[in-house]
Amino acid sequence: MKTRILNLQFAFFLRDIIERPDIEFKELNSEMLNVFDAMPKMIPTPRELPSDVPVMMLKSSDDSYICNISRSRVDFILVRNNDEKSNADLLKDFNSKVNGLMKYLLGKQPVVRFGMVARYFQKDNMAARTMQKKYFTSAVDGAEELSIRYNKRSESFGYTINEIHEISALDIVSNGRIEKGTLILKDINNNLNVGKKFDFETLSKLTKKYASNINESEIEGLIR
Repeated sequence: MKTRILNLQFAFFLRDIIERPDIEFKELNSEMLNVFDAMPKMIPTPRELPSDVPVMMLKSSDDSYICNISRSRVDFILVRNNDEKSNADLLKDFNSKVNGLMKYLLGKQPVVRFGMVARYFQKDNMAARTMQKKYFTSAVDGAEELSIRYNKRSESFGYTINEIHEISALDIVSNGRIEKGTLILKDINNNLNVGKKFDFETLSKLTKKYASNINESEIEGLIR
């Protein structure tokens, strides 16, 4: 598999600070059909630390699903732990579980921002040269590592949506081996609308609309 998902993440930013998220979200695992089958981990966190520091972690026994819960946000993460599933299958599974989590959380607490993050890696022994041809001039001839970051904004359903792209030619360690290639991160999120919160229908439509922007063909288009 030349281009593969490394991990996917969906963040829900809560309007209010929850003092006891372990109690507030105690049915979260059962609502997600007990996908987090490993022992939950409570993290002792002093109150003076920022409210987005995780205080509770849920995981699946194979480490492919993680849910970090803080007093002001909830992050659901899917991690590729083998190459048996295709990128399309991983995205389908991820989007399905996000939809279930979204319905549960919005029934418990107001959500004011979301973040949808995908990290891909494409194997390429000449990654820096590939990036140079698409984004740079001959001034960077011979570079061993290159990176670029930019944000494309759009308006949808009354929200300003950011699409942040970070593309880097570098080496990563995968299964104990060094691989040369391009790391692509895409972070889709909304600007805060003061006094406004998401309803399930709007957030669901937004995420479905922008989910197509993190599929394999869209990611490969950033480096071809």
